[in-house]
Amino acid sequence: MIKKALLAVTLVCGMSASLAAAPLEILFAYENREQPPYYIGNTSRILPKPGVAVEMIMQLEKWVPDLEISLERHLWQRCKKKLQSGRIDGIFNASFKPERLTIGTYPMKNGEVDPSRRITTISYSLYKLRSSPVRYDGKNITRLTGKIGAPRGYSIVGDLKKKGFAVEESDATALGHFKNLLSGWVKALAMQDITADALLKKRADQFEDIVKIYPPLATKPYYLMLSHKFVDKHPALAEKIWNAIAKIRKKEMDSIVRKYAE
Repeated sequence: MIKKALLAVTLVCGMSASLAAAPLEILFAYENREQPPYYIGNTSRILPKPGVAVEMIMQLEKWVPDLEISLERHLWQRCKKKLQSGRIDGIFNASFKPERLTIGTYPMKNGEVDPSRRITTISYSLYKLRSSPVRYDGKNITRLTGKIGAPRGYSIVGDLKKKGFAVEESDATALGHFKNLLSGWVKALAMQDITADALLKKRADQFEDIVKIYPPLATKPYYLMLSHKFVDKHPALAEKIWNAIAKIRKKEMDSIVRKYAE
């Protein structure tokens, strides 16, 4: 009887240790439109060379013990909806907008979003046809006679609408947005310049009539947002994850970026 009891205790202890050692599975999502070098490919597949931000997120498995990260790609609007419903644990890259606090959480400090724990910083710029009279002086967009095209659900859409501009939102790729500009469907584009500039360089002949207007419309930090469901259940872990993002950006990001510059 004693031997059986000891065996039972050993089995229970072993099972407990096994359960304790099991990694926590976390599901993150990002956009299925490319944003080079942060994420690569207009596809729902996770590519072998997925992008700088994706690799930074995967580095969390090294910096935070006992995490196992899975990834999905969707249209950005769907990413936000799945975050709000708690069907996924986090999304990236997300700029800060107060209204987004209803769908998820950002790294915070003293009641304010904490830019020291951002993934990166990205600017939005205005693009127009070379022959267009549209101007931007850093404060005002002038001589605009039609709509501004922009990616659906991006923060710049709300910024422009608050200033009274008509915005044509679209789920198109960057290539599709540029074609809309060339066709006259929109009279200017508000795009993340890291994406638009890469396409202008790659297809210089095709888009020689499109030019970038300086200065940028806006420059914003971008974050990993976590779901309310995840933060409510794992508040200490959420802080560890955001703290790790800051460390990864400082210590790992440069070496990751170099891989995409080759």
